[in-house]
Amino acid sequence: MSKGISKRARFLGVDVGTSGLRIAALDAQGDCLFLDKADWPNPGPADGHEQDPMAWWQAFDRLMGRLGDDGQLSDLHALAFAGTSGTVLTVSADGAPEGPALMYDNPAGDDQLAALRQLDIDRNAQLAALARWRHLVEQRGQTGLPVSQADWFLWRLTGRHVSDSNNALKWGFDAVDERWPAAIAERFGQQLPEVRRPGTPVGPIDGAFCARWQLPVATRVVTGTTDSMAALWASGARAEGDGVSSLGSTLALKLISQHPVFDIASGVYSHRFGERFAVSGASNSGGRVLAQFFARAELERLSATIDPERPDTLGYWPLPGRGERFPIVAPAMAPRLTPRPDDPAAFLAGLLRGIARIEAQGYRRFAQLGASPVRRVYSAGGGAHNAVFRQIRAHALGVPVMLAERTEAAWGAARLAQRGADAP
Repeated sequence: MSKGISKRARFLGVDVGTSGLRIAALDAQGDCLFLDKADWPNPGPADGHEQDPMAWWQAFDRLMGRLGDDGQLSDLHALAFAGTSGTVLTVSADGAPEGPALMYDNPAGDDQLAALRQLDIDRNAQLAALARWRHLVEQRGQTGLPVSQADWFLWRLTGRHVSDSNNALKWGFDAVDERWPAAIAERFGQQLPEVRRPGTPVGPIDGAFCARWQLPVATRVVTGTTDSMAALWASGARAEGDGVSSLGSTLALKLISQHPVFDIASGVYSHRFGERFAVSGASNSGGRVLAQFFARAELERLSATIDPERPDTLGYWPLPGRGERFPIVAPAMAPRLTPRPDDPAAFLAGLLRGIARIEAQGYRRFAQLGASPVRRVYSAGGGAHNAVFRQIRAHALGVPVMLAERTEAAWGAARLAQRGADAP
């Protein structure tokens, strides 16, 4: 729930997740006034691979109505949306969804990928969302226009079929040349959205919604981004060479680079990030491995006994099961977790040093592919708060390691709203 505030929101960021909405409000100086949320208890089928878009909208409408009734939106200038990358739906001319949205992890569309790969486009092009849309057309007979999760909210508020270059990446959009590849444009161009950079003004919110939620009539919507890119905007990373390591169940890396790099074999790709690029890659290693051996309280207790300056003598490659995708591509690789010391603290130290070594190799792999060298790393995710682990990682990386300023995707979307509001 939102807390009492003394200043009104100027910029709003909305993160449309898999379990609910998260909203962050910033004041004129960019400071966070409040965070709020609205969960949906039953958005779709039990397997989670499809969701009802109207459940998203109803949660958003209720939350905006409550904030408006509280007088917290009467000075709003702009808002932006972040959505799950690769989530797809089709809509009719009035913006009504034709059916459930296929979520980012829905295997539907895998049957379309092979055909799309035959098009004359860069082999590194991301096509998962485009394939899900083609599944909706060819297998379910849907004829409406395709949108991502964030695009749909923008459409409903402005009536514009516009996307951002981050969400459009998995539709095959060329983030470097900032255009649809010719083969995609020729085949699907009449149905695909106009694409702009994240944080670009699109237009004012429909007057009916301004009245409904008590917004100023000049409130505008700006193009949003994906949830992971919104988290990058929230982190504090801004300069070339800034990395962001998300230490969740897996290890996900992002690096702000002057040059984009792509390597489809290892899942390395690049988003637009202002005038630069955000290079991304993810290892299967991470917190899920630690959870197999240690409870959270035990992790904290044992970590306090570890000397972060001691060298790594065990050479672990911690994996939760068979297979690694980055910084090396090894589908059959087994976890390397031997020899195992009798001392649980020594075993934990080996795991932490192994993950840190993978992280360091990941940033080196980016550089080998042509990205800027890492200069400092911001940490997000549950593992970021382990001070000993941060010291181990700093030693392995050879650069400063610090906590991210913020981790909420809604906060990053709000920063994009502020960026768009400041645009001419």
